[in-house]
Amino acid sequence: MKKRIFYIPIEPLEERYTEQWYRWFPQEFEKAGFEVIVIEGRSLTDKIETGEFLDVNSTLSYKASQLETIGKLFYQKKIKPNDIFFIADLEFWGIESLRYLSVLNKIPVKIYGFLHAGSYDKEDFMAPCERFAWHFEEGWLEICDKVFVGSNYHKQLILSKRFCFGPEKIIVTGNPWNTKEALEVVGKYKKKNQIIHSNLPDWRKRPNIFLNFVPIIKRKYSKVKIVLTTSRKRWGREDWLWMTAKELERRKMLEIKENLTKKEYYRILAESKVMFSATEQETFGYCIVEAMTFNTNSIVPNRLSCPEIVQHDKRLIYNDYTEGLNLIFERLRNPIEVRHYAKVYDKSIEKIIKEFEV
Repeated sequence: MKKRIFYIPIEPLEERYTEQWYRWFPQEFEKAGFEVIVIEGRSLTDKIETGEFLDVNSTLSYKASQLETIGKLFYQKKIKPNDIFFIADLEFWGIESLRYLSVLNKIPVKIYGFLHAGSYDKEDFMAPCERFAWHFEEGWLEICDKVFVGSNYHKQLILSKRFCFGPEKIIVTGNPWNTKEALEVVGKYKKKNQIIHSNLPDWRKRPNIFLNFVPIIKRKYSKVKIVLTTSRKRWGREDWLWMTAKELERRKMLEIKENLTKKEYYRILAESKVMFSATEQETFGYCIVEAMTFNTNSIVPNRLSCPEIVQHDKRLIYNDYTEGLNLIFERLRNPIEVRHYAKVYDKSIEKIIKEFEV
């Protein structure tokens, strides 16, 4: 008899990795021999209208409807001892109810989840909630049998800020990725003399640093093309960032590509030689991995999870902004092979499954 796993996904938004996770996890669970039951939710919108990673209102509605379904499954006696629940976003307001249902129904289940970030990160969107959220976060760490994270940096950040009953239960697997799928989405492509800034245009990613670089880059390489990308209707949440970028575009120093589909974004990324990041908040870094998939050299700061994601390759890591600017020039002239760094994460779900106690 197949072991059952209840998959509790994040709402599948095309502009985020969540649409990919919605497909990848069930596929890999089934490949590993599990019977997979997906706990669907009900969204209020398929766009991020309020918030950064997910729409704060819609995601609460989505998770609440998932929890409603879980309650019904327990009520209908459809949950069996040792069933597995895998939560794609451990920052699930109400996850404690799952353990509550398990304990009080006397049906032992395994609870696993992926933790992306939290209020313990001073730059995270959740940081303003820390005064009360730390109680929940420590509760989630206790409730879960194992917690998966994208980087050792993130694990150490959690352990330095939150009490954990057994730090060995926090497992570093890297975030799931699929190099083959990304390459197939784009198909054939040719590299251009092009630099891309693909991080979210939010303050915690410090896009203003790159905007300051633009005139300097153009003075040295007048024919290099510089592109800002976003899947949203407008690049830059803050007006001053958007206005600065628009002025540089008016002066023909860069191009702003807005409202992009995933395929359009991947095409621009694939055609670029260099991607630059000055982020101050990064527990994993999908933009870095996406870039490296297309052999686009990711120039990243020597902090957070960034050095881990580029496998500590010093040819991609800078310690100050002068060094970062020089690395942009160096990698434009002499790009290096980096796709193998992205392929590491093709095995992340496989690593997660190996940690299941079945």
